[in-house]
Amino acid sequence: MRINYLGAINCTQACLPSMKQHGTGRIVFVSSQAGQLGVFGYTSYCSTKFALKGLAESLQMELERENIHVSLVFPPDTDTPGFKEENKTKPKETQMINETSGVLSAEQVARKIVQTTRTGSFTCSYGLNGYLLTCLTSGAQPATTIREIVGQSLASGLLRLIMLRVLNSFYNLIRKNKSVP
Repeated sequence: MRINYLGAINCTQACLPSMKQHGTGRIVFVSSQAGQLGVFGYTSYCSTKFALKGLAESLQMELERENIHVSLVFPPDTDTPGFKEENKTKPKETQMINETSGVLSAEQVARKIVQTTRTGSFTCSYGLNGYLLTCLTSGAQPATTIREIVGQSLASGLLRLIMLRVLNSFYNLIRKNKSVP
């Protein structure tokens, strides 16, 4: 919580006065696909990344009058030194679940963040899996384009059925592989 959630709050508090003075700005929070879906072995991590979604949604609403906007990023695993270190102790079930979304380079993640924030989108997701997961978990988050509204609205029912199947496969994987998280 200190790093992933409170770190985001502290950075935001440091930047907000300047943004308010200039009458514009964009705050970008980097969550994770694990901030949209609880994952075996990531209980603490998922919780901190889920918290960013509530922060982003609330802050977007509070800053609307100030012409300051928020983007929430949901990258999959990213090839960084921290990721390599994490893989040394990650339970095999977690590794198998994470493999379903692939690994991106830090450059790919950064490029998409810049592209998405320039278009003014509230969310930034990666690949088909990321897009579908973002549609499924959109709930009450702001939508910034008609395409987002239509896509999320039309896809949510079918995606719920698909996600139940995916979750079932994750649970079956966990039942078959008994390591300690």
